[in-house]
Amino acid sequence: MQLKYQLRRPAVPDGRPPLLVLLHAKGDNEHNMAALATRLDPRFLTLSLQAPFALTGTGYRWFNTGQTAAAGSLATTEAEHSRLAVIQCINDAVMGFGVDPRRVYLLGFSQGATLAWSIALTAPRLLRGVVGIAGCVLPEIAARQPPTEAVGHLTVFIQHGVHDPVIARAQAQATRDLWVDLGAMMGYREYAAAHELIPSMELDAAEFLHTQLNRLSGIGQTTGDH
Repeated sequence: MQLKYQLRRPAVPDGRPPLLVLLHAKGDNEHNMAALATRLDPRFLTLSLQAPFALTGTGYRWFNTGQTAAAGSLATTEAEHSRLAVIQCINDAVMGFGVDPRRVYLLGFSQGATLAWSIALTAPRLLRGVVGIAGCVLPEIAARQPPTEAVGHLTVFIQHGVHDPVIARAQAQATRDLWVDLGAMMGYREYAAAHELIPSMELDAAEFLHTQLNRLSGIGQTTGDH
């Protein structure tokens, strides 16, 4: 696997387990989001990934803010490197851990949420759902949005603090509008919060993911999944 990670195996058997990939904020590492896994649906095999670019101390980033269009080519940016690395990790998890490829979810906070939206918009076939907390869609990714028929199976949940000084509320609303225009199933909720992951966000994200697994409870338990 290209990225360092923390793995939490499912506590409750569910055939080929669903996969939840956690993407941390800038300045954090795979340990920060791994703690969240213990408070989410126990049917998930959870993979908390560490971003590839080191900051000072124990912090990492997915991309360098303001560098996402470096050299005029998306392929030269850190954001594109991270996008491809996470996609590879998803593929590796499907092959290596035996997870159900039809039940793959992303949950990202801050830069992790922005990266999650990038993957959902450029490789929607890999995913069943996304939770994005305090993130936004990069302009170059918005320009690459998929046709509406490619995202009809996706369910997305956008969470944002109304007092967020890092990612403006308007950017979260623009992300919401983009998914509405694409016709994806979605939820949107604002909180009395700054740029942070507060307990009520965690509870709502956990309920969203739990509901999605229950909605698809028949998938992953058929005899064809050997």
